[in-house]
Amino acid sequence: MLNLPRVLFHRCSLLAFLFWATAAQPAADISSPVPRVKGPIFNQDSTQFFFDYTATEMSGALVDAYIDQLADAGIRTFVSCVNAQRANYPSKVWEHDWDRYDPAGPNDQPVLRYLAAAGPAGIAATRGRLDAAKRLADLGINFHARALARCRARGIGAWVSVRMNDLHDCLLPESTLLSSFFKAQRAAGQLRAPYRGGDWWADRGLDWERPEVQDHYFTLVREQLETLDLDGLELDWMRFPLSFRPGHELAGGRAITAWMQRVRAECARAATRLGHPVLLGVRVPTRPEAARRLGLDGAGWARVGLVDLVVPTPFWSTTDFDIPIQEWKRLLAGTSAELAGGIEIRYQPVPNGPASMMTPALVAGVSAALLHGGADAVYLFNYIPKPLFQETQHPWTAAEYSAVMHGLQSAAGAAALARVHAITYRDIRAPGEPADAAFPATDHHTDFQWPPGCALRVQTGPVPEAGRAVALTMEFGPDSAGPDKLRVYLNATELAPAAGSQGALRTYPIPHSLLQDEAQVVEIVSGKDAAFTVQRLEISVAKK
Repeated sequence: MLNLPRVLFHRCSLLAFLFWATAAQPAADISSPVPRVKGPIFNQDSTQFFFDYTATEMSGALVDAYIDQLADAGIRTFVSCVNAQRANYPSKVWEHDWDRYDPAGPNDQPVLRYLAAAGPAGIAATRGRLDAAKRLADLGINFHARALARCRARGIGAWVSVRMNDLHDCLLPESTLLSSFFKAQRAAGQLRAPYRGGDWWADRGLDWERPEVQDHYFTLVREQLETLDLDGLELDWMRFPLSFRPGHELAGGRAITAWMQRVRAECARAATRLGHPVLLGVRVPTRPEAARRLGLDGAGWARVGLVDLVVPTPFWSTTDFDIPIQEWKRLLAGTSAELAGGIEIRYQPVPNGPASMMTPALVAGVSAALLHGGADAVYLFNYIPKPLFQETQHPWTAAEYSAVMHGLQSAAGAAALARVHAITYRDIRAPGEPADAAFPATDHHTDFQWPPGCALRVQTGPVPEAGRAVALTMEFGPDSAGPDKLRVYLNATELAPAAGSQGALRTYPIPHSLLQDEAQVVEIVSGKDAAFTVQRLEISVAKK
């Protein structure tokens, strides 16, 4: 797994987490039915706002304008992350990001000394973030209180997210991102797996079986529920998802369930104080059984009435184009919980292989499949406009962002967009679960189901209307025999390559009559003398 480099953290880091809430509602009888979540849901990272705007720009009006930008672009639920290992607002119960930082001090002051290797640019970026966060607090403005109030004024859902085990910079002994609590747990040898040497980020996680860890986070959760006017609180178990000693996940899950009962009671008290429902949501791994085996049993929590929103989502490496959303829907049947599919910002077909940013068409593709499969909404993580518009790899324009976000408000709207459906992998598994990535795909002549080649399944959502161009694109590895020696089938019918299609990247037009609802099966048939490797596969659908 990655070491989560600071450059990623600085670009999109700590977004939050998951929830979508519902459109803001007037004060009402708190016994009224749970309001329906509105999508798309936008997770606001705990640091990005302060990276994107300077201390001199900080004001309440700037926070309002930021929410206005998102509302105008089509976001219908805003989820504001309040923390990483420290709080990014003037908390009374947790350390602040800017604690022990002297704005007038030198670059080698203790909280910045670890940045020496990052050079002047890295130091300046961190100082800019800390200066901005401190300035907003000095103005007497809590970013989250102001942002949620503006959400209500604009009629969009107002949620906050708490990251339950954030590990950014956990391998750097003195990073300013690390809390005193984390350092004390580390010094006492009480992290997740210190016996392995502690040189992997997952080993540095806090151990959620420990009562002091539970109490530490409960104080932060309770502060949100006692001080903010919020539609919902999200517990982001995916920042980061390994929270128990290996082999202790099931026992740990029981401990978390008991802890969440305390949180649910605080949500009820907040609802009484505010006069409207305060929902509880969770971000959990994409596979229900993997989530349970990690102690993060989102379906189980829904069945006992602990949560109102479940967001199965990848961790970070890649968006997962094959979340079993129908299975989640079946597991949540009979509960009051809403279901949202999580979408990350990275696209990486092969584990540890080349990666790029998600394009508008890729987002539309995965969203169309999720909404068609029964998700109530899609949940976007790290889709922050300013860095996304400036990203050098496949940048989005403001017009594209708005068109996609408005389209994601409904299944029909997402399906009508130009969309690309792909195959990736799940980037988080319970300890001991085998890897199951589809790529690189090849034929080892060992799978009894497909002796002459291999088969790949692509989630595509609804069949597009006749007249919309549909095509299959495959990228073959450098060690592949000429693709001309291979035969390609879609849903049991052979496809012919497009005229002029040659080289490692091959395109095959797909007749509308071949398309099936929900998913397509691609078979690659080869002889024993035509070894091949597929590194990427996409099915594109033209805009309606």
